[in-house]
Amino acid sequence: MAFWNEAQLEPKRKFKFLMSIDGGGTRDGVNLKIPEYVVKKAGKPSFSVTEAKHQFLGHSFFFPGKLEWKEVDVTIVDAGGFEEVDIATAGTDAAGSLANDTTKTIMQLLNEMGYQHPKDTAAAVTSGAGRAKTFSKYGGTASLGTVTFKALDSNGEIVESWVLQNAWIKDVNFGDGDYSSDDVVDITLKLRYDWAEYTSATTAGAFAPVYPKA
Repeated sequence: MAFWNEAQLEPKRKFKFLMSIDGGGTRDGVNLKIPEYVVKKAGKPSFSVTEAKHQFLGHSFFFPGKLEWKEVDVTIVDAGGFEEVDIATAGTDAAGSLANDTTKTIMQLLNEMGYQHPKDTAAAVTSGAGRAKTFSKYGGTASLGTVTFKALDSNGEIVESWVLQNAWIKDVNFGDGDYSSDDVVDITLKLRYDWAEYTSATTAGAFAPVYPKA
C-alpha cells in the first residue's frame, strides 16, 4: 500500500527534524551546547563501501571492501547574547548571565579540542611549564557531547534517530559580510565521526535499534 492512497502512511519531510549537539557542559562562562533552534540545515549520515577489482581476460569482477562513514555538514545561525543562569552553579561572563554566542561557543570547543594560540604555546615552552597543548580526539568528542539527528512526524513524535558516535568538528566556516544582503550570518560545521547508530520507530513512541545489530 503506497502513501498516496493510504492516509496513515506519511513520507518523511525535510523540515521536520531536530539536530541536537549537547555539548560537554560549560567552560569559562561559555555554554558548549549548540541549541536546536539555531540549526538551519543538517545532513544525515551517509557511507560508502570501498571495492577491490579483479580482472580476468575481458571481464571485471568487484568485491566489497571497507565501509567508511562520510562527514556531516551542519548549518547554524550565528546567534549572540547571553542566557540567564544561576550564577551559584555556573561560570559567568556577565552578572547573572552565561555567554551564549555561537561563534564564542565554537572557539571554546576548539580550545577544548586542544587548540592553543601560538602565543600561549610560546609562553608555555619558554617558561618551562610544559603545558604546550595539541589536539586530541577525546577533547573533541567530550566537548561536543552527544550529536543526534531526529526526524519528526506531524505530531512531533521522533520517527527516526541517528547518533553520531565519537563526533568532532573537522571544518568551520564562519560565513561572510555582504552589504547587499540582509540575511542572517550562517556558520557551517563539518563533523567527522566513527560511525552512526540508527534507531527506528516500530510503534508509536517505541524504538528499536537497527544498527549495530545484536
